[in-house]
Amino acid sequence: MKKINLWGFSVDDIGLDGYSTEEHLNNILSFLDEYQIKATFFAVPEAEGKKMNGRRGYVAILRDAIQRGHEVGQHGLTHDRFEIGIPPEMILNLSHEGPARSFLAENREKLKSEHTVEKIRRKLREGRKIIEDAIGARVNGFRSPALQSCDNMFIALAEEEYLYDSSTCFQKAGWDILNKMAYVPQEINRAKFVQHQKPGLRELPLTTDYTWYLGRDNFDKEYELAVHDYNCCLNSGVPFINVCHVSPIQEGSDPGLGFELYRKLIEYSKAGVQEDKYELKSMPLFKIAECVAAQLDKKAKGE
Repeated sequence: MKKINLWGFSVDDIGLDGYSTEEHLNNILSFLDEYQIKATFFAVPEAEGKKMNGRRGYVAILRDAIQRGHEVGQHGLTHDRFEIGIPPEMILNLSHEGPARSFLAENREKLKSEHTVEKIRRKLREGRKIIEDAIGARVNGFRSPALQSCDNMFIALAEEEYLYDSSTCFQKAGWDILNKMAYVPQEINRAKFVQHQKPGLRELPLTTDYTWYLGRDNFDKEYELAVHDYNCCLNSGVPFINVCHVSPIQEGSDPGLGFELYRKLIEYSKAGVQEDKYELKSMPLFKIAECVAAQLDKKAKGE
């Protein structure tokens, strides 16, 4: 049987001032239309005191995106660095995260005590309602801001009956490149994917962000890493879930490089399809979560 490669293109920070504009969001939608890719857009419910359901421009774009076959997911509540967990070290090492590192050093224990299941559930419900009221559709999935997490976050998501979460990642090497550190691409395999699963919740780990303010100096490294991750996912039957951010993919030292990297990766993936090595399916994450749930159910039944 021919392999099926599931590709879930995801975009973070919709509505977050400084990292998202309506123009940049429309640019991404045009790019996705060009290649007939269906994506998931993780929207911030309330950014800088502005709730998404009152931002008419974004709401119109997101509603149109849904009509075109895309999905809108939830990206935290206010995009505070520590609202429901603690970001991983690789992200806190980024140059712009200095204030967050200092805050964490002084408040780690206090933050942990505040991340109770009930408090997290309240924040999830509040953010979900804002997004659902804005887009007029069900929010099925979640990704935390800056990939923050704690054990109680996953419990709260399951209790709130989210279909999936996508806040964990397979590939820290992408952030190592950004932090100008030595890096070794981590292997991605089925066993690691299964280990990421949470009780009552489908976990869809992302790979990394290959296009964060991408410059020519990092282009080859990031592209080679993307190919490595794509092949690992394909060979192990794991969904390939990339992430980019609305404005950073378009605001590197050469503004066209972010889209150039994905054009090159898409052409690479199409070559495998044309050689009849596998079948490529692009779909929003909620559909991938449904596929994963069906696969895991079959395995549990011994089918």
